[in-house]
This record gives sequence, structure tokens and C-alpha cells, in this order.
Amino acid sequence: MKKIIFIFFLFLLLCNGVFAQTPQEQLKKIHSSVIEKIDGKDYYIHTIKRGQTLYMISKAYGVDVNDIIRENPVVKEGIKADQKIRIPKEGSKIEVAPVKEKLTPAKPSRLATDTIPHPELPCGLDSTSKKTVYSVALMIPLYLNEFDQIEAGNDDPGLLESCKSFQFLPFYEGFRLALDTLEKKGIRVRLWVYDMDKDTVKTRQILKNPELKKMDLIVGVLYHHNFQIVADFAKKNKIVLVNPISERSQIIQGNPFIFKTIPSKKTLIGGVSDFMAHKFSSGHVLILKNNQYQDREAFENLKKECQEHQLNTQIIDGQVSIAGKLSKEKHNYLVVFTSNAAFAVDLTRRLYELKNEYDITLLGLPDWSKLVGLETEYLVGLKTHQVATSFIDYENGFVKQFVGQYQKTYNADPEILAFQGFDVAWYFLSAMKTYGTNFQRCLGEFKIQTLQNQYNFQKSKGNGFENQRWEIYKYENYKLVSAN
Repeated sequence: MKKIIFIFFLFLLLCNGVFAQTPQEQLKKIHSSVIEKIDGKDYYIHTIKRGQTLYMISKAYGVDVNDIIRENPVVKEGIKADQKIRIPKEGSKIEVAPVKEKLTPAKPSRLATDTIPHPELPCGLDSTSKKTVYSVALMIPLYLNEFDQIEAGNDDPGLLESCKSFQFLPFYEGFRLALDTLEKKGIRVRLWVYDMDKDTVKTRQILKNPELKKMDLIVGVLYHHNFQIVADFAKKNKIVLVNPISERSQIIQGNPFIFKTIPSKKTLIGGVSDFMAHKFSSGHVLILKNNQYQDREAFENLKKECQEHQLNTQIIDGQVSIAGKLSKEKHNYLVVFTSNAAFAVDLTRRLYELKNEYDITLLGLPDWSKLVGLETEYLVGLKTHQVATSFIDYENGFVKQFVGQYQKTYNADPEILAFQGFDVAWYFLSAMKTYGTNFQRCLGEFKIQTLQNQYNFQKSKGNGFENQRWEIYKYENYKLVSAN
């Protein structure tokens, strides 16, 4: 009898507590009533509870996830229970569709029903777009029509470099390894591979295949004009399209279905200033002006960004005046924009001679890894940091596991394209496994380990998503290690 009473009580509790609550009522319970004024602006102070997500919190306060991240940069690395964050008060109202009284009953029209906004469920709770099998298209230049021209007995070591059929093959191999691993974790994927070269007529013909309109994801390792054709197709059919090789920001303009995984140079300043605000906040930041550098506005733009982060920052005009600007009381962080190897070699030599007198950390932008002639001893002695679109830590366990599996499967060492192929498949298919095909709205809280780049996708109204995460690594004990 007691058991029956308990079950009945539990049933009433569930009906009145969980099932009776609408999504908006659940979100209202999250809302904090604690308000503080910070720098003249009112904020709600929200204490994160176990199980809450950034998307859930953003819905509760009626603000964008990116606004929360902007006010609380630390949440980029993830959130945890009992962590306190601030939410702008002016965006606190939860929008609820108004209910109008009707004097006389009327049959609702289909149009009126379709236009009523339905509240979105928080990420992780919404399973409406999840599938048992996902359809994925990989479009990649394999030049299979030229493959039969290769002589099987040709042992020329230069064959792999000269044959176009092998140029993008590592991307497919890395992509395939990610699929194999994910399938063991329970996600089922049907992969369609299309050989897409520079022929735009061939590209348009391939897009006529009826199965392409049913894809959940398209990954396009494509030449520029071909990518634009596929982008128009993806936009028309509302299919997510990933570009893993282009640096151009223009490819996402006007198309909300495109993801660009390589950050563009225009996001470099913001990425570097954010890093410096976290790592160099107590030091003396010096930006070395190099008149040979093409982007003349980069120096002032970085200074402005640093000052907005309350960093003590000034610009030095040329190498000669460096010694007079260095501080003996504070750590000196010297930021250098140059793509000139001779300039960088001369600079590191001069700074190395001063390292016993001053505490110096050098930050080289943007492509110092490509500069020839730099002395490793100088770079180590100056605690040099470098910035790149990606960085592979070969001491990392996840990377070691991938390299070992690649060598075992393909009898070769993985190239950069293989790492890129793995990361793209691993990230986007894991996102679909977690959130379904409507994963885009949940990426602000989606964190997953990758091989060479931790993605941080941002979008503006009407445009697609661009990764704005720059990898920063440093010289430490004659090894390259991640700095961020």
C-alpha cells in the first residue's frame, strides 16, 4: 500500500513539476535577481548551476550567446558549476508571444498558426533534428580520370608530388579515419564522395544528382569558382557547407549556411589582443613598427585593442629605439609584425644581447614559422611566441593516437591535410551527434578536442560562420608547445 501511495505521489509531482512546465517557464526559473553596477552599467550576476549551458542561459535572459562570451571571456574555455558570470541587464526580458482576446470564436487559419513563434528548447534537450543516419557529401579534387595514366611499376619518389590524384588524398584519408572512430561511438554516417576538379560544367552536372538535396552536411575542398557554385546550391537547399581550405572572409558573406574553418587575417588583431589580455596583463606591451610591413594600420589597431583590454601599450618606431623603451621593472612583451626574414634575424640578434638586462618575451606575427634563417637559440632565449592558423602538438596523446592509427592504416606519416580532414569530420559530425542537424545555434557551448585547431565560430547577421581562433605556440626548452 505504501508503495502504491509513493508511486501516486511521484506521479503527481512529475505532472505538476516537470510536464506541466513550458520551456519558457523552465527558463524563467534560471533567471537571477541579483543585480550589480559594474563600470556604470547594470548586470545580472548569474551563478551557473550543474547542467546549465550557455545557450540555455542566453535564452533565459534574452541575450545572444556571443554577448555573454564578450562580457565573460573566460567562458570561451568552457563553463562550470558555481561559476559567476555577468549578463547585461538591458537584454534581460524574455520575449513571450502576446495572447490576444477574441470576442467571437473563429477558426484559426493555417497562415496564422504557422507564424506563431515556438520557443526553442535548450541545447542538449532538443532532439527534434537528430537522425539515426546522417548523409554527408565530401567534394574533393581526386582527378580520378588521370589515375589510370599512372604506371604501377613507377618507383619515382617525385611521383606523389607531381600527380594531381595524390595531392588532396590525405584529406580524404584523415576524414575517413574520423568517420571510422565516430561510428564506433554510435554515430552512423552515409558518406558520398564526389570528384570535383576545376571544371565548373562538371560541378553543375554533379549538383543535379537528386541525393545531394537530401544531404545533412557538405564538405567542399574546392577551387574558388566551383565553391561559389556549390555555395549557391547549399543556400538554396539549406544545407550546411564547410570550407576547410580558404582564408577569404568573402566566401561567407550573404550565406548563413557556410562554415569557414581557417581564420582570416582580419581577425588576427582581435585574437592576439584577447590572448595578450589573458597572458600579458601585468606587463609592458611594446609594438614594434616596421614600415616594410604591408598592413600599415595593424600597429594602431593592435594598440587600440590592447588599450581596450587595459594593457599598458605603446608603439616603437624602428629597431634602433628599442633599448630606450624597455622597462627594467616590468616584463616586456614585444610584438613584431614582419614577413621579412632579414628584419627578423637582425631583430632577434639585437634582443638576445639585451635579454640578461631586460625581461623580454617576443611575439612574432603573423607567419614567423615560414621565415628562414632565425636562430633557434635566440628564439628560445627570448621566450618567443608565434601565431598561426593551426598548431600540432606531437607530444599530445590525442595526436599520437591519430598518427599511430594513420601509419597503421595507410603505411605513411600524416600530412597537414590529413589532420585537417580528421578535424573537420570529427568536429562537425560530433556536433550533429550531440545536437542534430540544427547544431549551428549550439556551437557557443560545444567543446571538443581536435588535433590542430580549437574552433571558435562567430557569425554576423545574414552571413556564415568564420573560425576566429588563432593558435599561439611558444619555444620552451627547445620544444614548441601550445601557449593558449
